[in-house]
Amino acid sequence: MGFLEQISSVLEQYKSGEPVSREQAHQDYDTIADAVPNNVLGSVIGPALSSLGAGEVETRIRNSAGEMTPSVRSQFVQQLLDAVGGAGGNASSILSRLGLSPSIAQQPQTASPDDVAKLATEVHKSHPDAFNAAMQFYTQHPTLVKVLGTLAIAKIAQHLSTRSH
Repeated sequence: MGFLEQISSVLEQYKSGEPVSREQAHQDYDTIADAVPNNVLGSVIGPALSSLGAGEVETRIRNSAGEMTPSVRSQFVQQLLDAVGGAGGNASSILSRLGLSPSIAQQPQTASPDDVAKLATEVHKSHPDAFNAAMQFYTQHPTLVKVLGTLAIAKIAQHLSTRSH
């Protein structure tokens, strides 16, 4: 039995768009994260979050970054910066354009949750493929996915369910 069959009942409930409680969404994400290979799950987190719109991306990343330890936040910032560099972007120029300290490129641990949200939102707008790649970070931090919110979890489930057809 493939992983999509294992979670088909969970995915079905999100296809309808019916609201679920926060607790239910968190349990469902645990089920999804346990069954779905990280590479597959990682490939839908960015597009799922993007489907909420740029304003929601910024708010949800800010909330998530606020829950990260400085070390984890540093890793996420580094992942964003590496993804931008890999996509041909210039991390220092993006940081400057956003009014963020260029030192964040060398010392990502200095980034505040607001800095992370601004950076992620800019990467989302200017380098969507890099944003999607960077969002794979969340597969290693399921608690942070839950901080992204019930709607984000629902979008992740919906994106997974479209892969099954």
